[in-house]
Amino acid sequence: MDIIEKPVSLPQEARDHLERYWSLARQFFEEGNYPLASFFAITLIEEVGKVIILGNKDISSELDQKGFYDHRRKYTYAVAMTLRVNSRVSRVYGEDESRFAKWFREGELLKLRNSSLYLEYEEDSVQVPSECVSRNDSFLLVCMSGEVYGEIQGYYIGTDPAEWERIIKEVDEFRERNLNDKQST
Repeated sequence: MDIIEKPVSLPQEARDHLERYWSLARQFFEEGNYPLASFFAITLIEEVGKVIILGNKDISSELDQKGFYDHRRKYTYAVAMTLRVNSRVSRVYGEDESRFAKWFREGELLKLRNSSLYLEYEEDSVQVPSECVSRNDSFLLVCMSGEVYGEIQGYYIGTDPAEWERIIKEVDEFRERNLNDKQST
């Protein structure tokens, strides 16, 4: 039982990497670059999945090598371990939580991630990322990435409760600053 109580020792460089993605998602959103905000938000969720895989390796001594490189499996690790029974997310996001859960269940996160970066071709026309990613979708993705990121603080990252509190506070502040604008678009 002691092994489960011992937190994962994630190197500081890896913590900085995750923090950079969290910061970039919010920054690009607030600059109005919703595709790049969405890309960094979804990629942060993927990276959280990797951290969970590494943490599980510490417990079981086996690395889910395929999961480490498979987008959908990384989403599964991240979302299942952090949001599945998260009453805060249910309370705060309501119907938006259901919308995010639908994207997750239907495998849409990778499609949204790719649409955030690449030109799409549909109905004989080229669409740029800004035509494929809405402000509302980007807003939800950034918020959910912060929620997911906050939930791995502690055991999986090796941080104290103050880090969880800081990240959740940043999510709440981000939501507060941008929620009124969301409702008008």
